[in-house]
Amino acid sequence: MKFSIITVSLNAGDKLIQTVENILAQKDAEFEIVIKDGLSSDGSVDKVKALNDPHISIFEQKDTGIYDGMNQGISHASGDFYIFMNCGDHFYDENVLSRFEDAAKKHIEANGAPTEKKPLILYGSRYSSISESIEYISPKITPLVCFRNIPCHQAICYSKECFSKRLYRPEYKVRADYEHFLWSVLKNNTETVYVEEPVCRYEGGGYSESPKAIKRSAAEHKEITKMYLSKWQLFCCHLYMIVTLQPLRAALSSGPLSGLYNGLVKKLYHRK
Repeated sequence: MKFSIITVSLNAGDKLIQTVENILAQKDAEFEIVIKDGLSSDGSVDKVKALNDPHISIFEQKDTGIYDGMNQGISHASGDFYIFMNCGDHFYDENVLSRFEDAAKKHIEANGAPTEKKPLILYGSRYSSISESIEYISPKITPLVCFRNIPCHQAICYSKECFSKRLYRPEYKVRADYEHFLWSVLKNNTETVYVEEPVCRYEGGGYSESPKAIKRSAAEHKEITKMYLSKWQLFCCHLYMIVTLQPLRAALSSGPLSGLYNGLVKKLYHRK
């Protein structure tokens, strides 16, 4: 079983090599690092080339944005599963890929290998460098989860079959990964398997969290959810967000009490 870790970069500075070195520390798994660089001029790619590591493939080509870059990266990947790690992001520990492999093998033994008609997504939670705590995700993907809180993109491991019918839609500048996830799960019969241990250390603070991107993200979220959820599902989701005080919960999850809050979420998700 081979993993392709796809990293899109453009003048990322030392963050690119930090992410690459973190990936190279993975143990007991076969993997490649596919770096799709958009013609950087800051010397960051040269530092990676100097490693001269056989795990690394570098493709330098202009793109129209991060999702176009990801699509280009997919075209160069040769693995059975794909993971997208942005510059500055890291795996949670050195055993992430081996845990994904164990989960995939267990699923395949019980249900068969992924196919074009039945792709597979493995996913887990993330550690947030902003809240300094593990932000746990639901072990079951439901329409409500799709509406309010899908897994972090860097914490998702896609079988290659997830992209056999279509790639990311670059017209969505902030939420193309969100749109593809909803299409995969709600329309393309993709199976999902939860891996309890955290997958990534999420840096945050990037373009998607800028004021301009947040506004665009909200507009894209509204458009995408209308495509994949019924009016009744949307009504129930909005009602749930109101009744459960979603703005307050969001503040708690990333504020001074984030550790306590996320610990309670873990107990809720994993209660017997």
